[in-house]
Amino acid sequence: MPTETKYEQMYEQRHTGITSVVGKHGNMVNRPPPSFTYERPPFRAATATRRNLPHWRIQRTGFVAARRSWAARGLSSLLLITCLALASLYMQIQNSISSFENRHYPLFDSGTPLVLIRPTEKQRTLAFDMAQLQTSERFAHGVFFFGPHSQEVVDLIPNYDPKFNSIQRELLDDDKIDIEKEKERCARYGLETLNQTEPKRRRLFLGAILGEDSMEVLHAIGSEVYDLFHTVSFVEGNTAHNLAPRKWRYYDPNTPSESLNTLYQMYGPKTKVSVDYYNTSVTNLNGNELLIDNLQREGITLRWQINGMRDDDIAIMKDADETFTRDFLRAMQICDIVEFRPNEDCRSPKIVASTVVFESSPNCPTKDRRWHHPDAILGKCIEHTGDSILHPPAKRHYADKHGLRLGGYGGAVDDDNIDDDGPNFSQYMADNSLPNDTYPLWHGTDMRSGAGGRQIGMINGSPSGFHFHNFFLSADELRYKYATYGHANSEAMEKPVWEANRDVQLAVDCAHDKRDETIMFSDVGIILPIHYLNEDVRNARHQLWQSIVKVEEQYWNTNRTNSGN
Repeated sequence: MPTETKYEQMYEQRHTGITSVVGKHGNMVNRPPPSFTYERPPFRAATATRRNLPHWRIQRTGFVAARRSWAARGLSSLLLITCLALASLYMQIQNSISSFENRHYPLFDSGTPLVLIRPTEKQRTLAFDMAQLQTSERFAHGVFFFGPHSQEVVDLIPNYDPKFNSIQRELLDDDKIDIEKEKERCARYGLETLNQTEPKRRRLFLGAILGEDSMEVLHAIGSEVYDLFHTVSFVEGNTAHNLAPRKWRYYDPNTPSESLNTLYQMYGPKTKVSVDYYNTSVTNLNGNELLIDNLQREGITLRWQINGMRDDDIAIMKDADETFTRDFLRAMQICDIVEFRPNEDCRSPKIVASTVVFESSPNCPTKDRRWHHPDAILGKCIEHTGDSILHPPAKRHYADKHGLRLGGYGGAVDDDNIDDDGPNFSQYMADNSLPNDTYPLWHGTDMRSGAGGRQIGMINGSPSGFHFHNFFLSADELRYKYATYGHANSEAMEKPVWEANRDVQLAVDCAHDKRDETIMFSDVGIILPIHYLNEDVRNARHQLWQSIVKVEEQYWNTNRTNSGN
C-alpha cells in the first residue's frame, strides 16, 4: 500500500473515533458529568480520498491580452476581441481552479503573482472561503495564508462560557497593578520590579502551531492565560511532521467552523486570536524529522508583525499543549529580567520555563522531571520586528533563508560549532563585516529549537510552566500522533498505546494509581494550573483517562489471546 494512502486511512480511522467520543462527551469541560466511559470505536477499512478545497476566485495581475492568433486571422471588431479576451481569462481561471488541491498549490510555484479578489457579498465571517484570506506570503517551502483575527470577526457565536469557580476568578482578577504584590511576585523568582514608581506591563505575544491537539488542552491553557495576551497566533498546516496529509481542522468554507469559533473566545475578549494556514511544498525531509515544524513556525512571526509587535514586547513560542504559568507571565510583564532590557544584543536573548509535565491527566504530574519550554524573547530580537539592518539575516539549512541556522551562523551547538560562550557566529561576522556584539534576529524556529536560554523557576522549586502532555480523547488519537508527528513510529497504529512511548506507559501506571514516577496534583508547587483547580473538571479528565486505559487493555488482552500472541 502506498505510504500516502496508508496514512489517509489512518486519519479516517482516527477521525471516526474522535467523532464518536466528542459527540458523546463534547460538553465535558464546561459541564462535566459525574463520570465518563470510553468505547473503543471499531476499526473499519476506509480509503480516505483527499477532498479538494473550495474554489478560489483568482485574477492575474495586469490585463489579459487577446490571443495573437485571433488577431492574425483579421478580426477587427473591438467587441469580438474583448469577448475573446474575457473567454480566455475565464478558461485560465477554470484551469487554475481544477488544478487546486489541498496538498499542493501549483499556482504559487511560478509565473505572475496572483491577486485575491475581495468578496463583496457580505462582511468577513467565520464561513470565509480562501478568497477572504487577504494576506499571503510565499516562500521556497510553501505558502502562508492569513485570515481574520478574533476582533475582526463580526458574527462570533457565543458558545464558550467558562464556568470559573471563586478560586479561579480570584486568580484571574489580576489586571490592576498592586506594586507590593508585584514586588512579592518578582521576589518569588529572584527578580526585582522594573519600575516601582511608574510600573507598566509589557505586552505579550503568543505563538504555537496546531495539530491534533484536543480542545481539552486548549481550554486548559486558555483558562491559565485568559485576557493576558495582546495576540495569540496559531498556524495550522496541511501535513503532519512526516508529510502525511491532514485536513485543516479549523478551516471550513461552507459553514462557520465550531472549533475556530470556540478557539477565538478561549483566550478572552481582550486578546486577538488568529488561526492562519500553511500549505507546504516540501516533499523530502532530508533527514530532519522536525523540518515541517521548523518551517511552519515562520508564519507566527509574520502574524506578530501584522498585529503590530514592538521592540519592547515579549514574544513567546510554544507547542499548543504548553504554557507559562499565569504568575510567571505577570512576572515577565513587570519584573526586571536581564534578557528583556533594551540593550539586548540578541546573541542569547531567550528565557525558558521550568515546566512540570502532566501525563494524560492532571492527576499524573511527573516526579523529578522538568521540561524546558515555552520560550520567551524580547520583540527587538524577533524577525520582522527587530532591525534587520543592524541584525542581518543568518544563513540557514533550507534554501539559505529557512529552517535552522547553519554552523558558524549561530546554529545548534555541536562539536564544530561551539565556543566557550555558546553557539559560534564567526562566519556570520565575517560575511557581514560586523562587530562582535551584533547578532542575527530570531526566527520562530530559533525560538523553539535554538540553543541556549536561561531557565527561570521559583526559588522554592515550584514550576514556571505547565505541559499538558497527551491529553487526548481516545487511544487512537494517541496512536495517530506517534505514527505521524515528530520522531514518527510507523508501527504505532498496530500496537497498544503504552508500547508507543515511555511517557504513555507512565500515564497508564498512574491510571492504576502506581506512582513510582508521578506525584499528586497538590504536590506540584504553590502554583497550580488554574483550569484544574475545579475539582470536578480535574476528576472528570482523570476518569476519562482511566476509562481509555481500561478499554485499551481489554481490547489488546482479548486480541492477543485470540491470536495466540
